[in-house]
Amino acid sequence: MNRKYTGNADGAAKGRRAGLKVLIDEVVRLSGGDLWNNGDFGIRNMKGKESLSVHATGRACDLSYRQMSKGKGGGRAAGVAWCKMLSKHSEAIGLEMIIDYFPEPFGRAWKCDRGGWVKYERAMVSGAPKGDWLHVEVSPQMADDAAAMKAAFKMIELELTGQVGG
Repeated sequence: MNRKYTGNADGAAKGRRAGLKVLIDEVVRLSGGDLWNNGDFGIRNMKGKESLSVHATGRACDLSYRQMSKGKGGGRAAGVAWCKMLSKHSEAIGLEMIIDYFPEPFGRAWKCDRGGWVKYERAMVSGAPKGDWLHVEVSPQMADDAAAMKAAFKMIELELTGQVGG
């Protein structure tokens, strides 16, 4: 099911938002440290543009998975696995976008208004190709709803541990 993409339409936030913090904490925990927060809230424009970054809205984070992983050493494989997991549970977590900077020639992105992945065929994002992080954006509602985000990640955890079907 496709949903409207918010982008930066909700403007700059006053600070970090509780639901996004839960997403970050849960991905780090459930990945065993293979992914970690490489940056979330900050009032700034998008790189190379005059428009507000979604990071400034408090609804975006960058999750790194570098080859020198702090966790089990999952590196790129962990990044790909979490791209799949987050996009699979997009409705539950209010996912609006994932940018995967690694693939050549120019990265790829999943977006809620198309409900799928597109491999970029021209330069669209700074850091691609070979960027070793994921840019993740969630809806305004889920960015503010820590309890709903925790409930969504409980289901993801049950799936990861084999306690419910995938």
